[in-house]
Amino acid sequence: MRIYTRIAMSMRTGRILRAEFVHFHGPVALCGGSGGGSSTTNTVDYGYNDRMATLSEEQQAWAREYFNMWQKNFKPLEIAQAQANLSLLPLETDLYKKQLSAASTLLPQQTQAASSFLSAATKGVDVNERMALATADAASAWKDVQAQTTRANARMGVNPNSGRFQGVNAALDTQKAAQLAGARTQARVGAEQENFDRLKAAAGFNATGGILQGIGALTS
Repeated sequence: MRIYTRIAMSMRTGRILRAEFVHFHGPVALCGGSGGGSSTTNTVDYGYNDRMATLSEEQQAWAREYFNMWQKNFKPLEIAQAQANLSLLPLETDLYKKQLSAASTLLPQQTQAASSFLSAATKGVDVNERMALATADAASAWKDVQAQTTRANARMGVNPNSGRFQGVNAALDTQKAAQLAGARTQARVGAEQENFDRLKAAAGFNATGGILQGIGALTS
């Protein structure tokens, strides 16, 4: 009997195209399966195989049609795009080099500016100087007030030695002292707040980050 080791057959017709086998002489065991034990039962569905072969051929035809369309319409476009990118590459490289050169030129200036900012922020303002300037400004505003008041009272016939006149002067002195004290206090509070704001800005300032951000803006 023949024992087949390899069989090639047509799925459309069921015809055997090539077969490899060896001759065997000896006992065998029959594996009948669910077909009732008949060795002549044909379980090949030629109609199904024919439909699957037809579908496979249609799919191959669709793939070939799409390939032809790509080769005719899209392949030239992709080649042109690749060639355009290659021609732009030297220009882009040169532009990037110029951007890096400009950034490296600005880097020392940005570093110096950052250093100056941090120095001024941490140094702050002189509170006593601000208070002295505020006092001087307030005193300057009061410089001619008393003389003008004396002349005004004299025109109205008020005796400079009277208690009424002395009371007016005392009220002016009190008002002047209050305004001078208020100006000094306001100047001190403002200077201290400004120093606090400067230190806060210095603490939140990242010199390296600012410089890198500037380089990024140049190279983008």
